[in-house]
Amino acid sequence: MKKLLINLLLATSLTACNDNDKVKQPNAQHVSGASGESVSFVAFGDAGQQSGAGPATQTAVGDAMAKVCEQRGCDFALELGDNIYLSGVDSVEDAQWQSKFEQPYANFNYPIYAALGNHDNSTGPGEGSDNSKGNFQVDYHYSGKSTKWNMPARYYNFAWPLESDAPIAEFFALDSNPLTAILPDLNPEFNFVTYGAEQQAWLSDALKNSPAKWKIAFAHHPYLSNGVHGNAGNYDGIPEILPLTTNGKPWLDFLNATLCAEGVDIFFQGHDHDLQWLKPVERCGKTQFIVSGAGELPRPFADANRNATYWQQDQLLGFFWFRLEGDKLIGAAYTLDGDLQPQLQFEQSLPRQ
Repeated sequence: MKKLLINLLLATSLTACNDNDKVKQPNAQHVSGASGESVSFVAFGDAGQQSGAGPATQTAVGDAMAKVCEQRGCDFALELGDNIYLSGVDSVEDAQWQSKFEQPYANFNYPIYAALGNHDNSTGPGEGSDNSKGNFQVDYHYSGKSTKWNMPARYYNFAWPLESDAPIAEFFALDSNPLTAILPDLNPEFNFVTYGAEQQAWLSDALKNSPAKWKIAFAHHPYLSNGVHGNAGNYDGIPEILPLTTNGKPWLDFLNATLCAEGVDIFFQGHDHDLQWLKPVERCGKTQFIVSGAGELPRPFADANRNATYWQQDQLLGFFWFRLEGDKLIGAAYTLDGDLQPQLQFEQSLPRQ
């Protein structure tokens, strides 16, 4: 697969690309970040104003992230999929862009790098059977309509900082949906076998050739989770022995062959509407797993003891803040209190393994 390269200069906000930069069917892209000696960011997911939630909770999380970033510093945010409930957008002109992204994050004045989720690729309530709808979210990146939204391709990478021969970190946004859909997409472009193989080849090559000290991946569907959906290969209690996208077995195999094999430092995940900092597991080496899916409609855990954690919290709105500097990682979990203000619940510092 031909790897397309687009060099975009980013400061605290991203300026829109002109028509000459647009690619009709973008695949993998590389976006270079602004310069700096460290990188700080927040991670959130499963927002997008699901039906019945109203605007208050999503806006409150956006405002809370803005307050934490003002206090502690941020370069950008990672959005972990299910960006527009219940079934994505129908065009770059869709009114949901304003009501479910631009307006709720009006006070969050940082770039947001997004991954696709099952609700972004659906004709119904999250079955993930229409990946062509996710392409509208890529198109919005090039539309000139947003100074915050970043998704130059369905999967892509960006390095931080720009002005360095050895970046502090490189971030890899992955597209999990074709490998996890509840109902298969009949479009051959999104056949999970061929699509997964192409994305795997791209990611393996990009990880091997990355000069960054820290390698960070983010996607919607989890590798490990104590939430309702559970672990890849056994989503929603469907046994791993069945090679189905529904249970996430192709996604599990993909992650084992890439993240685990190449020693990615952190994998940010959504899909389950809660907050978890899970401990590394032997089968995936040193990788830290973060679930940050409490961006709007938090849910209870399904099995809080399924996987070992440093910390976890269900049924509260929240997000994570991270800072990478040298060989040190600082991570902090925030939830929103009764007045919808951010409250620090957990923080730890770990050395890079």
